[in-house]
Order: sequence, then C-alpha cells, then structure tokens
Amino acid sequence: MNAPVQLLVVSLVSVSLSLIVLRLLSQPLARVLARICPDEAAAAFWLGYTKVMLTIAPLLATLAVDAFAGADHPLAAIRLTLMAALVGLLVGLYAVGRRLNAFVRPASAGEDVAEGQS
Repeated sequence: MNAPVQLLVVSLVSVSLSLIVLRLLSQPLARVLARICPDEAAAAFWLGYTKVMLTIAPLLATLAVDAFAGADHPLAAIRLTLMAALVGLLVGLYAVGRRLNAFVRPASAGEDVAEGQS
C-alpha cells in the first residue's frame, strides 16, 4: 500500500474509533456536565472540548506510531493503528475522567438514609 493511502486508512480508522466512543459517551457526559457546570454555556464548552480531545489524542497517537514504526504490510499497519488509537482513547478518557472526578461527589451515607425516609 502506498504512503498516502496508508495515511488515509490509518487516519480513518482512528477517527472512526473516536466517533464510536463519542457516540456512546456524549449523552451521559452531557447530563453530567449539565449537573456540575455553573451554566449551559459552560457545559456545552466542556462537551465540545472533550469531543475534540477524544478525537485528537487517538489521531495524534496513531500518526506518531505510523511515523516512527511504519509497517510495510497493510495488516501490520492497521494493527499498529488500532493499538495506537486505543492507547490515545485510553489517555484521553483518563484525562477527562480525572478532571470530572474532581467535581462529581458521591452521596454520603446520611443523605441516602434521609432520602429513603422521605
């Protein structure tokens, strides 16, 4: 496979994986952000920011792996692409989860008991 076609294929694989993950997470993330952000504009910004980061991180990892460990065989290139995209998604999700964890507070035991008695 020639270099431009391989670059296009690995980029499409990476972006496709990102879109699948974003499709699964967008609605739950939007609900969490609406709850923890001070207003709707802030929630919309952070949702957009997360979508961009979860697209860029896997793509950047994929392109870096392709540049430094370029494979001659198409199946090897796709395997490396999948690994790099998944690592990029993992890093991106970890970063987002770490930031959200600072704002999401679990209910205390006393609140659970009080709610159950209401």
